[in-house]
Amino acid sequence: MVMMGIEFTGTVPFSYVYLHGLIRDSEGRKMSKSLGNVIDPLDTMNEYGTDALRFTLCMGTAGQDINLSTERLTSNKAFTNKLWNAGKFLLQNLPERSDATAWDLLLANKFDTEAALQQLPLPEGWVVTGLHELIDKVSISYEKFYFGDAAREIYDFFWSHFADWYIESSKTRLYHSGDGSATITAQSVLLYVFENILKLLHPFMPFVTEELWQALPYRKDALIVAPWPSTDLPKNLLSIKRFQNLQSLIRGIRNVRAEYSVEPAKRISASVVATVDVLEYISKEKQVLALLSKLDAQNINLTESLPGDANQCVHIVADEGLEAYLPLADMVDVSAEVERLSKRLSKLQTEYDTLLARLSSPSFVEKAPENIVRGVREKASEAEEKISLTKNRLTFLQSTVST
Repeated sequence: MVMMGIEFTGTVPFSYVYLHGLIRDSEGRKMSKSLGNVIDPLDTMNEYGTDALRFTLCMGTAGQDINLSTERLTSNKAFTNKLWNAGKFLLQNLPERSDATAWDLLLANKFDTEAALQQLPLPEGWVVTGLHELIDKVSISYEKFYFGDAAREIYDFFWSHFADWYIESSKTRLYHSGDGSATITAQSVLLYVFENILKLLHPFMPFVTEELWQALPYRKDALIVAPWPSTDLPKNLLSIKRFQNLQSLIRGIRNVRAEYSVEPAKRISASVVATVDVLEYISKEKQVLALLSKLDAQNINLTESLPGDANQCVHIVADEGLEAYLPLADMVDVSAEVERLSKRLSKLQTEYDTLLARLSSPSFVEKAPENIVRGVREKASEAEEKISLTKNRLTFLQSTVST
């Protein structure tokens, strides 16, 4: 090919050769008609979408064979749907196309300078900084032909950062703030981050990204000819650390709610205990904390000292210098929970005693297959751990009742 290119055109036709692995079936077997395991790409595209198939193939590790499974295709079809739904959310929450004044304000906001980034509220500064880091990583991965790394980095940022956290946080600005400037800032950040995600994803998923790009108002060119995002943009690393603290606090509260089976719609109170500098930025994002943790915003107490009812609360340590106390009475009927756990403890103890009896029997240990004995030992270890956790929680609840 190189010699023919030089012969007929006078120039070298290409500079790089990319060697990729084979596409195998879900069991790692080479596709063949005799095995009947050939996957028809046209059927696959009809079922899962062309973009999902392309993205799945690109997420493989460079130089290694890819086992093409329905699980991977289904996962990336869900990713495509998530991207589409994020685009719908943006379009529903951006100004009307006819509102030229609002769009002038929106498009005037730029986040490519240190000064502009420092002025952003915490969630906005966090997601824009994350985007700027992503652009650098993905650009390097593309240059090195690490397509799988680039795909995974975009996937993780879009799903775990933008969709799961920033879009949810932005709802406090879009629906509950009553502050026009905060709404404009959130809309600007949503648009800025989303359009750059589309640019990064376009080589992998050209069809859905182009469709979403052209649905956004005031697009002058098609996405395929749009310039690649600039690299080495400013980053606010302090916003990363601070938002991670806020995330840890929210996750801790969510875990406690799940542990005590608190009804999803129920709003509970909380005392957040932290140092002065931590309280300063947490207080500015009180609405985000309330929305994502399902707390009663009117009953979030931010303080430097322990609450008076700390011994009747569930204690959460989110990070050094950041803790929370959730009143038990807000989450459960303590007396009913004590009764439920007492019954659970009795049942667990019975199961544990039965397992110990089997393990103490020489005839079982000596004659039963090794894998069976190992399985019983593992079950006994798990039961012992559950008994310990249940006893600790029961002791804690009983102490609050007596208090």
